Amino acid sequence: MRRISVMRIGLFVIVVALTFYFLQDKQAETAFDTSAVATTAPETVQTHVIPDGWREYRNSTYRFSLLHPQALEVKEYPEEGNAMTITFQDIKKKEGFQLFIVPYQEPQVSEERFKKDIPSGVRIDLTNITVDSATGAAFYSSNVALGETREVWFIHGGYLYEVTTLKLLDAWMDEIIQTWKFL
Repeated sequence: MRRISVMRIGLFVIVVALTFYFLQDKQAETAFDTSAVATTAPETVQTHVIPDGWREYRNSTYRFSLLHPQALEVKEYPEEGNAMTITFQDIKKKEGFQLFIVPYQEPQVSEERFKKDIPSGVRIDLTNITVDSATGAAFYSSNVALGETREVWFIHGGYLYEVTTLKLLDAWMDEIIQTWKFL
């Protein structure tokens, strides 16, 4: 239930941001707020070469890291049952994605789990992918609040990872997903 509330809040923020974007004249870019709330691992070993304009997000609880554009603000929302929703958003550029992590012991995502998390049941252009060492699936879906979305789901270490963004940000998100490393 709490996951649905967090998702609704996140979806509302994205819809408001997109509405604002399309209603406003383009303005000159300003400096980005680069603050982030991220869980950092105690290790000092760096697993990525970080390009200019990017930063590393590390999560020691779920044992992964990824690189993302520096302008994305990161927020973590703990959920019931050891689940977590993490949002990465740049409101000014109207870019962002959401990561939902939930304990999951099955080797593949069941139809029941899929329907629970994607009530529309839409899965278009389902493609098998690999994220670091995890086998998963990428597909397009739709959402009443967001419209067309791009989804990347994979299972690793007893957790299901669901990454969601707008369909038009597909290539942008793929660039970020390619930096994913399990720790």
